[in-house]
Amino acid sequence: MTIRVKASKEYDVFVNNDLNALADYVFDGEKVAVITDENVNALYHDYFADYFVDKEVFTYVVKAGEESKSAAVYIDLLNKLARDGFNRKDLVVAFGGGVVGDLSGFVASTFMRGIKFISVPTTLLADVDSSVGGKTAINLDVGKNLCGTFYQPDGVYINVEFLKTLPSREIACGKGEIAKYSLLLGEKISLENMSDCIARCLRYKKEIVEKDEFEGGLRKLLNLGHTFGHAVEKYENYSLSHGECVGVGLRYALKISRILNGLTDGNVKAVEDILDYYGCPDRDYPYDELLSIVKHDKKGNASGVDMVLINKELKPIVQFVTFEQLKEISL
Repeated sequence: MTIRVKASKEYDVFVNNDLNALADYVFDGEKVAVITDENVNALYHDYFADYFVDKEVFTYVVKAGEESKSAAVYIDLLNKLARDGFNRKDLVVAFGGGVVGDLSGFVASTFMRGIKFISVPTTLLADVDSSVGGKTAINLDVGKNLCGTFYQPDGVYINVEFLKTLPSREIACGKGEIAKYSLLLGEKISLENMSDCIARCLRYKKEIVEKDEFEGGLRKLLNLGHTFGHAVEKYENYSLSHGECVGVGLRYALKISRILNGLTDGNVKAVEDILDYYGCPDRDYPYDELLSIVKHDKKGNASGVDMVLINKELKPIVQFVTFEQLKEISL
């Protein structure tokens, strides 16, 4: 299936079990830079040579995990593109999960002020969320995704066959984001047909991105579970996957919503049933330490932060919460 995203740059998202569309991708340049990580490269190290037979393909491999979303890795990749003679007509391909996608997109958006960029996600989390929408970023010492750009890709190619090589923990990681979309949509998204599941999530995200590409308001809804989820990631020194932490963050969002928005026991049970269905972790962390990390969240200011909470109608809403309110909450 094909999903057309009509953002500042229009592009197609292909969801299928082959990459024929990628083989037909037309661009003027002579070079292709495939940015991937060690895990993906071990499985598909010569994958793109068969698709870009008339192009010069360079493969740049980074370590798997959040540590690669760093200033040092970012600068190293820029230098490699420059040394290998890339120009604005050439192409960067992000081949991997959310980390590779965020990093590659940031590289593409800033190299020579913007180079052609397509995303070929290989994880469930990247399939259902991060590969679409144009957010790119690296992490800073004080927090996650604090340095980045909005830069829409020229195309996204989702091959569900890649999911067969994922370990169970990576599937669980993707379920955290699917749980988020289930709450946003107000209905449980079935995991029985993964292509349909992916398309269901992306169609919702497409509608949000088209209305609010640069996160002025409505798009903030997509941060459900992320405020405390990012804090958990930082607290755990990025040893847990993003999706796992989003799952934990959804639990925190529910607990805070219960207190601030007066959710009933029935409200809480309905949300917990969805979180349980997707296996979202229920873990306790030192609340004061998480709150100190939340104070550096890019969606906040000196007095508080925009959180996505749940109201009595079980609708996620963007709600400004002061740090004083959060401090007074006992979880």
